[in-house]
Amino acid sequence: MSIEDIIESWDQEEHILDRQNLVMKNWLSGFSCRKCLHLNEDNVSCDAFPDVIPQDIIAGVFDHRKPFPGDHGILFEPKE
Repeated sequence: MSIEDIIESWDQEEHILDRQNLVMKNWLSGFSCRKCLHLNEDNVSCDAFPDVIPQDIIAGVFDHRKPFPGDHGILFEPKE
């Protein structure tokens, strides 16, 4: 294994940890598709994404209280 392979491996691990940190940060701040008023009963679609919610949003990596391409201006709203 070369030094380049090791560095690439570290970069991949850092990317994974960065994504996990975003998920935790968003979850702790109250964002979760499961808590959204717009979520459909199938739990894979919503008013913003009637076919399927993008993976980064449903996984919690992207905080959908901010605009996301294709969301038709519909953002996360907590259920009452």
